[in-house]
Amino acid sequence: METSSRNIPSLDGLRAISVLLVLSNHLSPELMQIIPFIPHWLYSSWGTSGVQTFFVISGFLITHILLKEWNGTGTISLKHFYFRRAFRIFPPLYAYLAVALILTLWGVFPGQLKAFIVAATYIWNYQPGGSEILEHMWTLSLEEQFYLLWPAALVLLGPRKSIRLAIWVILLSPVSRIIMYFLMPDHRAGLIAMLHTGLDTIMFGCLLALLWRNPRFNKLTQPLVRGWVAALAALFALILSPILELHFRGTYSLVFGLSLGALCLSLILIYVVRIPSSPLARLLNTRVLRHLGVISYSLYLWQQVFSRPNSARIFPWNIPAILLCAELSYWVVERPSFRLRDRLENALNWKRTTDPEPTHSPLPRKERAGA
Repeated sequence: METSSRNIPSLDGLRAISVLLVLSNHLSPELMQIIPFIPHWLYSSWGTSGVQTFFVISGFLITHILLKEWNGTGTISLKHFYFRRAFRIFPPLYAYLAVALILTLWGVFPGQLKAFIVAATYIWNYQPGGSEILEHMWTLSLEEQFYLLWPAALVLLGPRKSIRLAIWVILLSPVSRIIMYFLMPDHRAGLIAMLHTGLDTIMFGCLLALLWRNPRFNKLTQPLVRGWVAALAALFALILSPILELHFRGTYSLVFGLSLGALCLSLILIYVVRIPSSPLARLLNTRVLRHLGVISYSLYLWQQVFSRPNSARIFPWNIPAILLCAELSYWVVERPSFRLRDRLENALNWKRTTDPEPTHSPLPRKERAGA
């Protein structure tokens, strides 16, 4: 859902894993017939982990981009940031919504027209419903609301105070979920989707970027930058946490599970970015996974058409159909949008102080070498 990280090691590969986890959840009825020993509840938890991985990466990369400009100029151009975000996010989304609307009007999929207005204005996480092929819009809505608020907060507070803000959001989000659970029971199904209850996962990525160069943080986390720590984190996020959620349900997931999952994913991100020579990082940086990560935004958009609600009738042909639509979206919509954005920037004579597709690594030379 985010821009390509280019030379930041492993991030595109992590995005690929994220979208594959989401897809495995949406195709779980068909996959269970092929792999019957994996229960449905585990696929569902993997889908949540996939979305959480997207969020952690998004918070990390966006904050990294903003800090790069802050460190270079002493400020952040919100106008420039939102200009580039608009060309990155809007064209693929509205192209998808246009096709989805046509399919709905033709009767291929059921849906209410107001659902498209809700999706197009990024408020689906507060007003969901009305179209099954738009149900995944809650994640994009939460991210867009984050894009709207976080850069401005960083400008107003500065990096040092923003660290405190990120910590407080992480600590208070479970409290917000608990309060909402009891005071507004009708909204329990959307507790991980709303901004004020589900922002902590993105904030883990933001906090990681804010502390990335902090000597005390690096000294504290250095013992955790190990393969066995990343393996345990993956085991907990993908196996143990779903088991705990199965037994304790919301008591675990809303209070502890979401935060622990984001923490585990942050530990994995630290490892694969700081140690790009590790076996896991080398896997993530293979050409196939990197490309899937590059097109992950379009993959995430278009998988909904072919995985919900009647995917059993077209399985497994829906998988190449998803890939084809994502490739078309990337080459026909995303890439031309990037070129138009760059031409407009040149015409406006805007000096680039940051680049949402970074061409440098955020790592010191020693770390880039895999030391």
